[in-house]
Amino acid sequence: MRTVFIHGEQERFDETCAELINRFTSRHPELDAAEVVELLLDDKFLADGMLAHWSEEDVVRVLTEVVPRRAVLTEDWSSVPAVLHRWVDFLAEERLLTSTDATSELHEVIDATVPAYLTAMADPGEWGSEKFWTTTMRELGVDDSDDAAVEAFHEAVDAGELDVDQDTADEITAREAAEPEPQPRVWLSPVELTESEPHRAIAAQAPITQQMRTVVGQASEGPEKLAAALGEDEGTARLLLEWAQRAGLLRVTGEQLVSTLIAAPVLDEPEVLWTKLWQSFVLLDDAFREDLDAIDADTDDDLLPELVQSALSVLYAAGDEVPLEIVAATAADVLGAEDPGPVLALVTRIVQRWESMGALRTRPAGDDEEPFETFVELQPAGVWAARESLRAFGFRVPTTEALRMAPAELVVLLFADATPPVQQALAAHWIEHRGSQQAAEELTALLELVDDPAVRLPALALLEAAGEDGVAAAREVADDPVCGAAVRVWLQATTDEPLAREGDRVLFNADVMAVSLESDPALLVGEVADQPQEEQLQLVADLAASGHSHAEALLAALAEHHEDEEVAAAARSALDA
Repeated sequence: MRTVFIHGEQERFDETCAELINRFTSRHPELDAAEVVELLLDDKFLADGMLAHWSEEDVVRVLTEVVPRRAVLTEDWSSVPAVLHRWVDFLAEERLLTSTDATSELHEVIDATVPAYLTAMADPGEWGSEKFWTTTMRELGVDDSDDAAVEAFHEAVDAGELDVDQDTADEITAREAAEPEPQPRVWLSPVELTESEPHRAIAAQAPITQQMRTVVGQASEGPEKLAAALGEDEGTARLLLEWAQRAGLLRVTGEQLVSTLIAAPVLDEPEVLWTKLWQSFVLLDDAFREDLDAIDADTDDDLLPELVQSALSVLYAAGDEVPLEIVAATAADVLGAEDPGPVLALVTRIVQRWESMGALRTRPAGDDEEPFETFVELQPAGVWAARESLRAFGFRVPTTEALRMAPAELVVLLFADATPPVQQALAAHWIEHRGSQQAAEELTALLELVDDPAVRLPALALLEAAGEDGVAAAREVADDPVCGAAVRVWLQATTDEPLAREGDRVLFNADVMAVSLESDPALLVGEVADQPQEEQLQLVADLAASGHSHAEALLAALAEHHEDEEVAAAARSALDA
């Protein structure tokens, strides 16, 4: 069972959540704990995506923040700490618990936190707005399950006809308005940097540095003359003027722009200037107003930050050059824009500004790279700045060093998404920290517990990095019903021993295809279509008979998307059988 969801996989989380709740409540029917456990799992999904990874900090947060804010408990508040104790033991017994803290220490922290938990439960100011109003309605005899009654209640509150604690309600509303909207935590694989702050080396020579000196020196001349001085169009001059204001270099006096008191010292410190320009870029809504208005998105709120966030996440995760059109298409999808054209136009302008900072480089596509026109790649300064920005946006962007204590399931998923150099560094840090034998044992335990090719294949790759200990640990699970086939194929490829059995290769190939299906269904179908038709039909028959957990999804993709009607029909027949 997967317990780590690092890309906001809501549907998969829901499935695991339901299974965990069912297992736990079946074991502890006396606790009536389904709602509390669901609350715990929802919080972990949003907090870090690691449902079975519990630290002392996690249990304190649940008891002092999560439950007091969201759980409406009218009696027996002590039931929640009791459930949390049982939950920790349940995960440990199921071999699912991953923690940097001992189970005994988690229990001690739960007990030590109970007084703070009870205090928060008794303080309406610590509640969430939904809990506050639900509790208030119940106290006043309003049926909170009756939509009409709820609507009438709020109308009466707004009209001042009911005596409610409005001051506390206002405090709660203000607190929630200042907090970011809860979203599933998304992790990005590490990217290695040879310097801690590479922008220092390029800030003075970056074109933007001299441009800003010109902008500040000639701001009072107006956009037209400034454009001529910069050798840019007037639209770019206006953008740079707005950028200088947002960075605190210019201010408006009457109808003129004049330099601020900090402008001269900041311009004399290119590293400081570079950082201020990067940090203030997401504030340039007015400068990009026409471009933003041309985008028919699902929402007009925070459109520029959303677009910047999307572009940076794609560029950072790639670790290499990416077609600009792909960056724009991803952003258009995130924004819900039906027409990607205006998004591409705006992303192109944004990339031009980042290139002037030396944060990235662009190159025209070659004749053999159609239909793309431009490729983009972050440079070291851009990688560093993107990492800091993405962290500020709420992404989890760890370093390979920081992941040395991470649980195996998280590491294998990040390993799968990383570039080869980062994979090597991540494996080295993680295995060295715990020793190759313990690392191999953690990986094989994961292979036994999780029937998911997206976990199984990178876990095997990490086993290889564990050397002889990895091979020895793999032999111990070679007969396992969940991972045995893949392990036997891997061992045969690693040791040249004839360990694979009949049908193992089909199951292993199905693993590879399932991972490909998840990342790029069109690519998978295309790769299948490149084989001789006879082999494709045999593949369909093999999948149908394999019993692989993803066989049905693979056959469905071939049935729906394969252009060869005979192969598609064979896949449909296999599904119907």
